[in-house]
Amino acid sequence: MKAFEIRLATQHRNNARHVKNLQAFCEDKSRFTRLDPEDQALILSQLELMTKLDSILEERMRRLKLPV
Repeated sequence: MKAFEIRLATQHRNNARHVKNLQAFCEDKSRFTRLDPEDQALILSQLELMTKLDSILEERMRRLKLPV
């Protein structure tokens, strides 16, 4: 793989891991609901954007014929 393909795959792997961890945190109501409502909203926005980034990175990888 070329250097930019490796960076793309690494970014996708790292972001996907962060999305998974953040989803788990949000689903843990005993922890998530203890946060201030504004912080909850910010985290949910972050999760939405990171999920969108994950989709974009996956599409770029598919177009380059890289394993997703």
